Order: sequence, then structure tokens, then C-alpha cells
Amino acid sequence: MSIFDQFVPVPRLVARVVGDRTGSARPGPGRVFGPGLRQVEVLVGETTISEPVDPTTHGGPALCRRVAMDGLRALRKPRHETLTAGRANVETFVADDVFGASRLLILDELLAETLLIERPSHGMLVVVPNRHLVAVHILESVRSIPAALGLLGELAVIEYRIAEPVSPWVYFRAPDGRLSLLASPSARPSLDPRFNAVLRDLTSAED
Repeated sequence: MSIFDQFVPVPRLVARVVGDRTGSARPGPGRVFGPGLRQVEVLVGETTISEPVDPTTHGGPALCRRVAMDGLRALRKPRHETLTAGRANVETFVADDVFGASRLLILDELLAETLLIERPSHGMLVVVPNRHLVAVHILESVRSIPAALGLLGELAVIEYRIAEPVSPWVYFRAPDGRLSLLASPSARPSLDPRFNAVLRDLTSAED
């Protein structure tokens, strides 16, 4: 950082998660990385946040995204609190800034720093209802899932109505970071195959 930044703050690129309501991976800025979720890059000043930037004016998509992810990591860490419901623990991360949900992009790093857990082998359940909050349940026991879903679903519905909404859904986040809905929203709902496989693995491990 330049010594002059303390006198004339320079806007920084920061990665941000916003709700995607286009229904397509093509329209709109940034990239769709999960159902109803879009990653964009914005410029953050001392008191301002820009609209999504054009990556071509910041070195191209790859460089712009990399710099913006570093900008996200540089923000102050969100507050962590563990909520319990029955047998389930739900880890909540609340940010005073508007990039709370955006910590979903660096969730593995956040869990490693906070809980000393790296890439849970069975994945996790995740909600990002508004711009300040990301909450997760690490999948370790099939017996804890009903209570976790109840608490996460309640958080998603209630917190979606607060601040700037992002998504009202509960997601399954696979160990490789891919996000999916727990069930297909089609006329005949079907369980997500990867989530179904996790349920089978957990069930067989506890038999």
C-alpha cells in the first residue's frame, strides 16, 4: 500500500456475491456459480461501493477476479457464533460490512481459520440469506440433518427479509465447492444426486 493511500484512499476491487434473478448463466455481469447466486467484482472506496465493474478495464476477467478475491480476503473477519438445535450445530458468520454472504467464496479458508476444519469430506449445508450472513452445517451425522435443515431454513426465510436479500434457499455445498439445491424445483422434485450419495454414506457409516 502506498503511503499516499492514507491521505487519498484508493478504491479496491472486492469480490461480491449477489442474488441472481436472470434465470440464466449468460445475462448480467460476473458469473453464476450456484442456483440464484452470482459473483461480481466491485470497487470499494472509503464510503462507497460501485456497481459491478467491467473486467476488461481491470486487466481481464482472470486478473480482475483474482485481485477481487484478494480484496475480499483482506476485509475484517466476520463474527463467528455457533447455534445449536437438537443434535445439530450451525456455524454463523456475521459481517458488519456488506460482504458477509460473499465469504461463501472463501468458505474453506474461513472454516480452516475459525474451526480448524478443512474441506469437510461430506460437504455441508449452507445459507446466504442476506448481504451480512453466511451460515453452515457441516455434514457429519445423518441424525443431525433434520434439526440443521430446520434451523437453516428458518434463518434463510427470516434473514432474507432483512437488509439486502441474496437467497432464500438452503444449499448443499459439495467437498469440491460446487453448490446445488437439495432437491430439484421441477414439477416432480428429486433429491440432488450428490446430496443423496452423502446421505447414503452417512447412513451406512452409522448402521
